[in-house]
Amino acid sequence: MADRVEQDLAQLEMLLRQLEKEYDQFFRGQKREEPAKAEKEFLGTLKASAARTAANSTQVFKYNALVARYHAFKSVWNRRLRQQEEGRGARCAPAPRAAPARAELHPPAAAVARPEYLTSDPLHETRHLRQFFEAYRRMREASGETNAKLGPESFGKALAEKVEKIKREQKCDSVLLRVVTEQGRTRLVAKPFRRAPAGTDAP
Repeated sequence: MADRVEQDLAQLEMLLRQLEKEYDQFFRGQKREEPAKAEKEFLGTLKASAARTAANSTQVFKYNALVARYHAFKSVWNRRLRQQEEGRGARCAPAPRAAPARAELHPPAAAVARPEYLTSDPLHETRHLRQFFEAYRRMREASGETNAKLGPESFGKALAEKVEKIKREQKCDSVLLRVVTEQGRTRLVAKPFRRAPAGTDAP
């Protein structure tokens, strides 16, 4: 069973990357229709995986992280679809090969990878913590904010203290962290995350 769960998680990761790629192509005008087939395949695999029992806490964490990433992406996709329907965000033509120098220095905040991070102990998840730190740093750059005093070690320590405080006060398993930009300022939003009871369907 453990091997099957690992296969499910690997397939979910691959399908989510493919779905993200196809939505990006759709919004850039490279595809005429939404990737309904790819999304249906991802959700079907997600539901099937939820019916199987994870062998350990690491697998449970990976599954919940994938669910959180999907919902984060879905929120962005739905917002962009509404903007298109309202005429405020018509699909743009494919980007030219040579982007302006300013765009290279400050990429759009929407292009930053992994703006959300589900964690229970960030200091023991070095790779994921580093990815989240880079997403946070790049979103600050995109907003024109300085990163002169921002370092991965101090960021990780502050994040770990915040996570432990929320877990203790809210009596939750993990914390869902999100990077948001409002009125030109970048900040972290943290919410308690509780795992669904075993045997329930995926969200």
